[in-house]
Amino acid sequence: MLAGHAPEIDAYLASHLGAAARSELLTIVSRNQLDDEIARGLLVAPFPRAYCRPWDADERAVLERAAVASVGQPVALSHLSGLRRYALLEDWDPLIDVTVPNDRHPIGRTPGLRVHRTRVPTRVRMIDGLPVVEPATAIVRSWPLLAGAEQRAPAILAVRRRLVTSERLLAAGAAAHGMKGRAAMLRLASLLAAGCESELELWGHLHVFDVPGLRHARRQLGLDVRGQRYRLDLAYEQERVAVELDGYRYHSTRAQRERDMQRDAALASVDWITLRYSHERLHEDVAGCRRDTLATLAARRAGSGAWRRSG
Repeated sequence: MLAGHAPEIDAYLASHLGAAARSELLTIVSRNQLDDEIARGLLVAPFPRAYCRPWDADERAVLERAAVASVGQPVALSHLSGLRRYALLEDWDPLIDVTVPNDRHPIGRTPGLRVHRTRVPTRVRMIDGLPVVEPATAIVRSWPLLAGAEQRAPAILAVRRRLVTSERLLAAGAAAHGMKGRAAMLRLASLLAAGCESELELWGHLHVFDVPGLRHARRQLGLDVRGQRYRLDLAYEQERVAVELDGYRYHSTRAQRERDMQRDAALASVDWITLRYSHERLHEDVAGCRRDTLATLAARRAGSGAWRRSG
């Protein structure tokens, strides 16, 4: 410990995620003690009126606590910072986002801190001692700040993890009046509600299988086979045809290929056949994927009719 280092401040910071507002620190030490530690560089202010130890000033969790302390209640981490708290976005943006009610004007422009104001009542959760907007709100409000696959990934991941429902996403998007890209965000939520759970499934729905003769598939159908439950990307129940969309990340290892073969054999034992389309083929041979699927469905229907006639 450095000479003159106030142990009361250390204890308070340790119990408040490493940062505190000036007003909080003045409840445990005098103004002279506090100003002395600031003057000697033992406390730094990442944001106005919020302090931490200089050796903690590059820790994101400490900076988030400092941001909340600086802005003051009511406040919540939001937008990209909210996505990070829910592990829905990699930590690449140094800015910290917070949201406050529209009638608050807490601070002006501050480097490293982005303050948003909203008129919409906002649901908040406590995560590791910090207020954070609910996942659906973080996803929707971050939409204009991202682009392409990074824009869609948080929503896809949150629904897949059951962190949020597609219905809640739709409701949060519907409340975001005037938001740039709102129509695209609502379209994504609708596709997630329809059962799409990956970028590849979204592509397949929009560009491959959304045509006459192929629209009757059920997405993510659960099927029990000898005590094992399988989820089918696309399931044509009448024809008993499963279509699996094999993303290059998840079906490229030998172990995964072996699991795929075992799965296909299990489905075949209950008269389901499986068509598998790779990421590359779905993107490069749309017509071929459609043609093969339509032909398989037609053959299954014809075979089923012949079986019934012979029986």
